[in-house]
Amino acid sequence: MVALWRFGLLFVNKAKPMILSEEEIKCVQQVAKWFEENKDFVGRKEAMKQLRVNDSKYDILIKKMEHIGVVEDVESVMGDRGYGKLFRPSASAQELWREIKADMQKEAAPPDIIEQLKRRARQNPLTAWVIIIFLILALLIPMLNSLVELIRKIIDLFY
Repeated sequence: MVALWRFGLLFVNKAKPMILSEEEIKCVQQVAKWFEENKDFVGRKEAMKQLRVNDSKYDILIKKMEHIGVVEDVESVMGDRGYGKLFRPSASAQELWREIKADMQKEAAPPDIIEQLKRRARQNPLTAWVIIIFLILALLIPMLNSLVELIRKIIDLFY
């Protein structure tokens, strides 16, 4: 699974990419925390306070979280500020948060030396030629050394 959370791009399903902003990732983290705490329902005021968002952002945020399955049983009332009066944190919030954390740790890990060499070789042809020449010399020098030893032994046999 690949995730570029810094740029807001998260591949939850390899076939179907999902875009999440940093604010939405923080929301997933908070909802996962509520799920761990076994909260049955979370109210609008508490959620807005914890997520640090205003009314307009809250509505958009909760609609997206409901769409991707992070929250469920969203209860609403008529009028302004009526959407998402109550919602239930779902288990998929916990699962998604674990995937995001794993992807963040992968990205924070130092890159593999071999991968760095491959990338440099693809980006800079001079580096690729240096690597190729080095590998050829690494193969030729032992072969030449063996050939010289063989010639010396043959000469020693006859003299």
